[in-house]
Amino acid sequence: MTADDTPQGGHVFDLNVGETIDFHGRSVKLIALNEPRDAVRGVIRLPSVVIEIDGERENVPAALYHMPQVVNGVRIGCSVTRGVADALMPYTDVFALDKDARTRCWEPDAPLFGPTSLTYPVDQVWFASMTQLANERTYVDAGELPLNDFPNRHIYHHSGVDIGGYDKAVPLIAPVSGKLIRSGLEWAAGEEHYREAKYDSIVIRDEQGWRHGFAHIDMIEPSLVAGQWIEAGELVGVLGQTGSSGGWAHLHYSMQHVQPSGRYGEADGYPFVLEAYLHEHPGALLACARPHRTAAVGEPVELDGSRSICDGGEIVTHEWQLQNGDSAVGSKTVVTYDREGMYSEILTVTDDRGQTDVDFCVVQVLPPAADPAKTPPTMHAAYYPTNDLKPGQPIAFKVRSFFRGAFESNEAGEELWDFGDGTQAVTCSKGDFAERWHAYNQPGRFIVAVQRTGRNGCAATVRLKVVVG
Repeated sequence: MTADDTPQGGHVFDLNVGETIDFHGRSVKLIALNEPRDAVRGVIRLPSVVIEIDGERENVPAALYHMPQVVNGVRIGCSVTRGVADALMPYTDVFALDKDARTRCWEPDAPLFGPTSLTYPVDQVWFASMTQLANERTYVDAGELPLNDFPNRHIYHHSGVDIGGYDKAVPLIAPVSGKLIRSGLEWAAGEEHYREAKYDSIVIRDEQGWRHGFAHIDMIEPSLVAGQWIEAGELVGVLGQTGSSGGWAHLHYSMQHVQPSGRYGEADGYPFVLEAYLHEHPGALLACARPHRTAAVGEPVELDGSRSICDGGEIVTHEWQLQNGDSAVGSKTVVTYDREGMYSEILTVTDDRGQTDVDFCVVQVLPPAADPAKTPPTMHAAYYPTNDLKPGQPIAFKVRSFFRGAFESNEAGEELWDFGDGTQAVTCSKGDFAERWHAYNQPGRFIVAVQRTGRNGCAATVRLKVVVG
C-alpha cells in the first residue's frame, strides 16, 4: 500500500490498552496511557500513550502542538485519550471515542490531510497571537481560574483549533472546497440539523464528508447563502469575539468526520493546519514554545521548545530568555517562580540556514487554594495587519485584561505597553479591548510586551512578535 491509498486525514484506529491492530502488515499495539495531573488544578496535563510497533516502543504525545512522529517505519499520532474525553463527556461527546485512545497512522511519505492540503484559514502570520489547541485547557480568558464553585467547577479541555487574532479585521478563509451546509442560523435545504445553529458560525462539508466549522465570526461574508458551493481560499468572514468566545478574539476551527465509533467526532486539526501553512510558506522556520503551563509558587516548570518546526532544514539552537532575567540554551529548561502571575517566556530558535524565529510560553502561576488575594489576571493581545509590514506603516494593537468572577475585585491598574523599539504606551481595558496604534521607523523583528498588575499586586504579561521588512 502506498501514500496514494491513504484516506483523508490518515488511517484512524481507536484502541484499548493491550489491543493490537494491523497497519499495512505491521503490528500496532497500545501499551499504556499516561495522563498526569497537575498539582495546582488537579487536572490532566500533557497526556500521552505508549505505542509498540513491531516490538519497538515509543511514547507518543496526545495532540498539544505535536506533529505525528515516525516509529519503526510508521508515522503515528495520538489525538485524544480516555481521561480527556471523559472530562468533556458530561457536556458533549465531541470526540465520539469509545475506547482508551485514538491514533492516526500514515506511511512516512504520505501527506497528512490528503493530496490537496487545507488552505490556511486566517490571513495572518503563524502564531500571530495566542492559541488554544486540542487537549489544552482553556486559559486566555481566565479559563484556568475557578470562577465559581472551586474545586468542582468544570475546566474545559479544548477541542478544535483556536487561532487568536485582531477582531473585526482578520479575514477568514475557506480551508476546503465544499457545500456550505450552514451559514449563521440558516441550514441548507435537506440538511440534518445535527446541532444548534448559531448566528456567528458556518459549516462547510467537503467532498469526503468532513465538516469544517468556523465559530466566533464577527461578520459572515454577506454574499454567502446556505447550500451554495464554496471554493477553498474564498473569503467567508472576519474574525471576532462573538457568541461563546469567552471575550477573547479568535477563530474556533472545528474539523469533524465519522470516527471508528461510527459517530461524527472531532479531529486534532493542528497537524493539518500546520501542513497547510507550510504548503503556503515552504522553507519556514516556526518556533513553538506552546502549550501554556500552570504551576504553583516554587514548583519546577519545564519549558519545551522541541515542538518547533524547520521545513527543509534543521534547528541547531534553542535559546530561552526568561522574565526573571535569566537565560538558558537547549530545547528544554526548567524555571521556578516566587510569586503568582501570568508570565511570558521567550524562545528563539535558529536553523542551519541562519534563519531565526521567536515564540512565547505563557506560564500561569496560580494559588492552589484559589485565593483571590493571590490570583493574577489573564490577558489577550493582538495586532493587525501582520503580513508584509513596512517601516512607517501604522499597525493597530489591542489588549484585553480579564478579572472575572470571584477575582473581579482585583481589577485595577492599566496596561503598560513596550513596543520593543523604545516606545511605550498606556491603555486601560475594561470589559472589552483597548486599542493603540504604532509604526516602526526601521525594519526588524520587535518583541512587544504588555503588562497589567491587579489590585493584589499580581501581574499578567503577554508578548507579540512583530516583523517589519
